[in-house]
Formats: sequence, structure tokens, C-alpha cells
Amino acid sequence: MYPYGDFNDKDDTQRDNYTTGSNYQWNNLNQPVQWDGNSYRSSGSGGRGSGGSSRDPENPKGNKLGLKVLCGALACLMISAGSIGGFVALVNNGYVTLNGSQSSEASGTKTTSSGNSALVNPTAATGGELTVQEIAKKVIPSVVCIQNYQISENQGMRRGTTTATNDSSVSPASEGSGIIATSDGYIITNAHVVSGATSLKVVLSDGQSYEAKLVGSDSVTDLALVKIEASGLTAAEFGTSANLQVADTVMAIGNPGGIELNSSVTIGYISALNREITSSQNGYVMKCIQTDAAINPGNSGGALVNTAGQVIGINSSKIVAQGYEGLGFAIPIDEAQPIINDLKEYGYVKDRAMLGVSGQFVDSMISRFYGLPVGYYVSSVMNPSVSAAGIEAGDVITEIDGKAIDSSTVLTSAITSKKPGEEVKLQVTRSKTGKTFTASVSLAQSSGG
Repeated sequence: MYPYGDFNDKDDTQRDNYTTGSNYQWNNLNQPVQWDGNSYRSSGSGGRGSGGSSRDPENPKGNKLGLKVLCGALACLMISAGSIGGFVALVNNGYVTLNGSQSSEASGTKTTSSGNSALVNPTAATGGELTVQEIAKKVIPSVVCIQNYQISENQGMRRGTTTATNDSSVSPASEGSGIIATSDGYIITNAHVVSGATSLKVVLSDGQSYEAKLVGSDSVTDLALVKIEASGLTAAEFGTSANLQVADTVMAIGNPGGIELNSSVTIGYISALNREITSSQNGYVMKCIQTDAAINPGNSGGALVNTAGQVIGINSSKIVAQGYEGLGFAIPIDEAQPIINDLKEYGYVKDRAMLGVSGQFVDSMISRFYGLPVGYYVSSVMNPSVSAAGIEAGDVITEIDGKAIDSSTVLTSAITSKKPGEEVKLQVTRSKTGKTFTASVSLAQSSGG
């Protein structure tokens, strides 16, 4: 482990190749190595001194001995050349890997690029960490502003008369953010961003605007999918939330306050994982990513991004209360993906159960005022199984599977844990007579909303 990563000093001086683990050896270990001022050289044992000018007398036997030595040396040379040639052939064919080689060929096996896209995971962070500037440059074009237009009633007096007017017009009701999922215009956002919309408009980061249509919305998980007619859009790269760790650096990108502050980025850390957040509207509990990256109104539906520039969460909410700061939450992308896929294919979440009644929760104050038991007041019935069980408008459901409905979230929490077709046992009070009875009903398929 080098203290300065890929460099061997703090001044970013590149390490030479001799520190990478390659083995370098002198071919003749019996020859000492000397430094001559310019380079290393080896000194043999047969060298003469600098002043030796005389030669030993010639010896005929010595000549024959020298001839034998020469022939032996030539034979060794031929054998060595053959060995080297064979060794080179092994290297060239990939059966021998030299130390320090950058080849991916393993001993006895050659690997080549097959071009098979199935071997490539497009969500894997293979390029390493990006700078914060690179992250912003990569992801900002994939985050849009979504404007929610609704019909507003304008009541007043017509000028010059005493006639009252009741005009209606479509005007912006709210703004949020969205993430471009595909280059042909599918955009992910929060359900509360598009809730109640008469019409929707999407504004890209470069200012281009498009009319949008709602593909599907799921208020239980607060996810929605819209579509614009466009091509060549910059789709976001989606990572995985499964590998996240507390204290990872993240960037939130969105439109706090709407289009006037579009494409804003904030940076923070993952404060906690699997933080259970209960919806105040339906009681559904979702495990979210907690972050201290600033998330403000208008950021909803925007991207929470890792250091590889991949979307790993969909910003959805924050705690707004005196004394609290830096408590934002995002829906993990791994949790959102199957919901979004269902919305695209069906327009709703498949296998999402519902009881099939509408109404409101009766709390202790309403109970005392109207003389009703605490529970869920049924105003209408849509599920035939509920009607067949004898439940009708005006009844109050006080228990589900033996659990008292003492808060607005109990009923929803019990149902979202089940599949369509499963049965639940309900305790019901008829408000007109005060009669209490038990009913078993089959849950219906939710069609979204």
C-alpha cells in the first residue's frame, strides 16, 4: 500500500516500473556488478589489467583445450537458443505470463473480448470516483422540472355589473423534479408531485419544455411515471442502493423552489440506511436513505447520486420542524425499480392489494362528537367481496385481523403486507344500530392512485 495512491510521493511524482512487483535479475549471478559512473556493468574473471602488455607463451595443449572449450560453448549456445526460442513461443501463445505483465491472459487460458453485451453490467461503477464537478456535469441534464397545473376557481364580480362570476382557469399549482429514465422520454418522479394535476409540463435543464402525460402513479410508495414525446434525451445512469454504506458521499440534484432555482446541487453524506418512514397519508412504511444533503420543496422526485454519477435514490421528503435540520430522505432505487417497471407496463403496481372501500378515520374527538366507535368509517364500497360480507356504507371497521384500528395507518399497513385474493378478518360496527359483527373478505387488486 502506497501512502499516496498511484504515486510514490506527495508531489505526484510517478513511480517507475521497478516498484510494481516485477522481478529483475542479472543473467549471470556469479559476476559482480560495478558502477562505472554511467551505467551498471558486470566484470568477468578473465579480464586483463590496464597495463598488461605481455602474453604468456603459447602451449599446444592449451590450444587444443581452448578448441574444446570453444566447441562446448557453441553447443551450449545452440541449446540455449533453442530453449529461448521455445520459451518465446510459450510466451507468445499465452501459456507463460511474465512478472509485471499487464496481460489478462491466465496460464493455460487465453481470454478475449467476445463483444457479448450480456457480460457487461451497465449499472456497475467501473470508472472509479468522479470529481463533484464531473458528477454535476454528468447528471444535471438528466434531471428535469415538473410543473403541476390544476383548475382553479376564480370567484368575483364582473366589472361594471353586480353579477357574480365563477370563472375557472388552469394555473400552476406546484413544481417538483424528475429523473429522465430513458432517452425517449420516460421520467420518474414522486406521486405527490403529480397529484391532482389537470395537466403536466416538463422543463429540461436547458430550458426546453414539453407537455407530459401521466403513465402511472402509486400513492402508497409515492412514486410516479410520466412521459414526454421526445428523443435523444440524456437518460440517467442508475446504480444500486444495495452497496451503500453510512458516510458515503452523495449529491442531491433538483429544483428547490421550482424552475427559478433549477438544476441546483447539494452535497452531503448518507446519514443512515433502512430508515423506516411512515407515510402520514396512508400509513405505508418504507425503508429510506437518510441524508444530510439539503432537500427542499421542489427537490421531490429529483436524484440522489453516488460518486460515480449514478442515481441511487429518489429524493422524496424531509423533516420540517423547529430544531431539526439536515434530515432528508430518499427512496432507494432498488426499492423503486419494480414499482416503476409496473407503472410503465400496467399503469399501476401489480399484486398491490386493497380493501376496496373508501371513507375516513374516526379518531377519539370525532367518536365523542358523533357517538361512533374509533375506527375506519365506510362511506362507499367498491369490492364485491366486502358487499357480500354484509358491510355497507355507514359501518365502522374497528379491527383488522385482531388488531384495533386506533390510528389512520393501521388499516393501510395491514393491507399492504398482503396480496390480492388473500383474506382478512374485520370487526365491524353498524352505526345505525350499534350492532357488532365479524366479516371475512377477500382483498382486491389495486389499480393505482
